[in-house]
Amino acid sequence: MQKVRTNFTPIKNGFKFENSFDFPDFFEFKLPIIRVAPIFLDDMVYGLCGGMCFASLDYFNAGNTLPKYTDPDDISLKLFQYLWERQLKSLSSSVVRKVFKWMILDDNLLARSVNQYEIPKLKKKLDSSQPAVLALIRVKWITSPTKNHQVLATGYDFDPVTHDMTVYIYDPNHPREEHTISMNLSKPSQGIDLIQSSGEKLRGFFLIDYTKHTPPS
Repeated sequence: MQKVRTNFTPIKNGFKFENSFDFPDFFEFKLPIIRVAPIFLDDMVYGLCGGMCFASLDYFNAGNTLPKYTDPDDISLKLFQYLWERQLKSLSSSVVRKVFKWMILDDNLLARSVNQYEIPKLKKKLDSSQPAVLALIRVKWITSPTKNHQVLATGYDFDPVTHDMTVYIYDPNHPREEHTISMNLSKPSQGIDLIQSSGEKLRGFFLIDYTKHTPPS
């Protein structure tokens, strides 16, 4: 059994408040795909999951202590703006295109893509003690993109005999808890049986490129 852990733990290094925010109407951006009208953030994502993953990793990499807020309504404007900026960074044009492309993939093709392309990248990153930001594909077709999600992978277990794999994650929707994504990679052409421990539906996932930034003090 291969057991790999980074030094990032959700209880110590994840934000203590839940990913639940209200956005004023002036918070909007254009989807970085071909010729679409501006949309509001609430139409694309639920909360600031990507921003919270990027920002918590920023604090972790800088060796800085996270702000101690436990309620999203209490966080400072400075921190909210930083989470917003990091959210937009997590939704680069390549990420948004890939989210929509993967939403319309057949389930088995999606499973093969996860196994062939994403698992090797994920293991390589975690093997080098670097947490990895993941885009989770929950829905099929393009009608409900807000149901997709972003989390931070912090370690994994892999059984080379059964090909069972468990990925440990920080999920901004579930603060102060460690959750997992489990799968079986023995027959990816027939599916990989993805299960998230928090109970949400999961079809696939891919890695999001992360570049560290200096977080606010």
